[in-house]
Amino acid sequence: MVVTIDLKSNTGLADACHAALEQHRKWHHLDGWISRLSTWLARVEAADHDTFVSAAFQRELWEERTIAATGQGHIDVSAVIASNAIAEMLWDLKQAELPASEDERIAWFGAAWERLDDSVLALVPKRPRLKMYRVFASLWPAHFTTVAHYQKLRALGKAMGLSTGLDHRTELHQRVLQRFDEAGVATTSREERMTLAWALFVHFVQEKSDAATEVPGESPSELKLNPLPAERRRRGMLAINGSVPSVVAMLAFAKDGCKRADFLEHIRSVNPKLATNSLGTNLNALIAEWGALRSTGDDLYLTPRGEALLESGEAEDVSDWLLTQILGFDNLLHALDQAPLPQKQAISRLQRVNPGWTSNFAPTVLINWIKGMELAELDAAKVLHLTPRGREWASRIHWKPGELPARVKEAADTASTSVVTEVDDLWSQLPSVQAIKASFGKDLAFDPSLITQLHTGVWNRRHPRRHFAVLTGLSGAGKTLLAMGYAKALWAHADEEPGDQKGWHVVAVQPGWHDPSSLLGYVNPIDTDVYMRTGFLEFLLRASADPDRPYVVLLDEMNLSHPEQYLAPLLSAMETGDDIELHALGDEVGDVPGRLPYPANLVIIGTVNMDETTHGLSDKVLDRSTVIEFWDIQVEQYPGWTTTTLAPDDLTLVKTVLAELMAPLRAVRLHFGWRTIGDVLGYVEAGVDGGELTARQALDLSVYAKVLPKLRGEDTRRLREAFAAVSTVLAAHQLDTSATKVKELTVDLHEQGSARFWR
Repeated sequence: MVVTIDLKSNTGLADACHAALEQHRKWHHLDGWISRLSTWLARVEAADHDTFVSAAFQRELWEERTIAATGQGHIDVSAVIASNAIAEMLWDLKQAELPASEDERIAWFGAAWERLDDSVLALVPKRPRLKMYRVFASLWPAHFTTVAHYQKLRALGKAMGLSTGLDHRTELHQRVLQRFDEAGVATTSREERMTLAWALFVHFVQEKSDAATEVPGESPSELKLNPLPAERRRRGMLAINGSVPSVVAMLAFAKDGCKRADFLEHIRSVNPKLATNSLGTNLNALIAEWGALRSTGDDLYLTPRGEALLESGEAEDVSDWLLTQILGFDNLLHALDQAPLPQKQAISRLQRVNPGWTSNFAPTVLINWIKGMELAELDAAKVLHLTPRGREWASRIHWKPGELPARVKEAADTASTSVVTEVDDLWSQLPSVQAIKASFGKDLAFDPSLITQLHTGVWNRRHPRRHFAVLTGLSGAGKTLLAMGYAKALWAHADEEPGDQKGWHVVAVQPGWHDPSSLLGYVNPIDTDVYMRTGFLEFLLRASADPDRPYVVLLDEMNLSHPEQYLAPLLSAMETGDDIELHALGDEVGDVPGRLPYPANLVIIGTVNMDETTHGLSDKVLDRSTVIEFWDIQVEQYPGWTTTTLAPDDLTLVKTVLAELMAPLRAVRLHFGWRTIGDVLGYVEAGVDGGELTARQALDLSVYAKVLPKLRGEDTRRLREAFAAVSTVLAAHQLDTSATKVKELTVDLHEQGSARFWR
């Protein structure tokens, strides 16, 4: 989910509402929708008693899609339409005078909903919530929005700062409309006011990434599915004993969030016969195959999709995920929509979708899920037919379902050609260097050629797994900026939810990492059924499950410990192609496998600073990596000069002093980077703005605080010359405090044979 405007503030909400209406009007024919909506609502208002309770009008009332077209809406309500008692109930409710008090009115709508729900549920096997929403919005348009899907409305409510723990689902519609009023949002009609919530959801709340399962459709009141290509889909589904009810029972435990270990025990309680090493497999299925759970470290939470499935118990609430993310699901429904198939032919059809399904197992599991969800049924002749619900699902497939290509494995004597082919599969998915550079913007704090060096270096066309770069050199020169910018550029087409950062992960390396457990986790020595996971392990598993996209890990300050020690399993697997061994206790501990194939889509970028607190890099690391150095800094190119608040003369002073200091210090590699330049500039700005210091005084103190502490070394001719040049610059610009300190360092250099800022 991506909210680019603060919808919790009145100003932000008002601005977003205006923008959403304009965008929806431009892209999705909003005016036409409002016109149709106005016509329909006028008909409902004008209907007299006999017209209203007639079967023909009731059919329109329950089946009309003008208000909201999103959702399945497949439940047969013909018995409800034929019920005179329900028609009369709705007429009485329509004619009733609504309470004047806001709280009483909210309670009245909740009671009316429950009364209708009881009567409807006596006639149909499942609650037709979508159709009930459309009925209520048709009868009381001033109090309902057109967001018929409750979880979408909840997502909007959360973004607007509303509590979603309400007494009744009808209340949230009214609370959303009240927020519009509080923010002073102006609409031209009640119909525009009704549709505003939908426009706001579509343009500011729903997922914007390429992994989003839905995108705006041709009708302004609906979303259409956004399918992933076959090669990026989950390949098959796990068979879960008890089908959808078991999935719902598992999810119930995570309603308010829970720990991973506790959830695994809950899975065991739902399916007591499940083997211990299968508990984690079930958990992974709920995350990757159902899209119902998300993990943050050791914590698990329901996704909005999972919340909807838990509330309704209906597979419709995950239909968007299954149809767009699971390989073969759409293929089978699409094929059955053309004609029924004997089960054996259905299996063969699925094996064409994935040539890797050489046995009947995976296709049969998929078929069983489709039957378990009541999308298809097997007749006595073992022929699969779509049910009415299945036809509804199939009607949402507006694309030609894809298939995986057959892969021809090369013989051992052509291994090098095979390697190039494997790399090319992922290489072809990457953005161009030009696109990557463009994503950095114009104001780069380093030479743009470094982006080309990095991209070329990590994608070795002759090695399928060795995507490893080391960025070394001057502290504050932009190493981390380059690494993070590059990672985000590779995922620029798939912006993730803030904080999610799906395609990249930062590891702050710590001193004292002597083994891989700091990265890969370890088995709890007290309870060997528990694996102590790390953020990097989560990232590694995610990369392994999504092989067709690059995943970038940044090892920040990677040489604070010895990389050849804590990276040993990865460096070995990277080179040999063997699995990464995580533990030796069987197939799984918790949901962590014993071994993991090295993800060929994993990119490792490490940053290195060379000083007395760090370790050198061994040949084992250097042989597997591309090294890129950051040393040259051009003071004039610092992007922050254009945004400073300093007067021109003061700015010239700062630029001149830093440039003149840079030259002699560069010769002995004691110069400074962009971070230091920015700190000095900020220091001077604060000193001048505070009125206590002149620009020269502030510059003197900031050079003393940010530049001089790095001056150190043994007595050499080059260092003496550098110190002398620095003294000359400081004296020439009357930076007396700093000049005095450098004189002291020069004396130490001559008398003691070495000098350092810290005595």
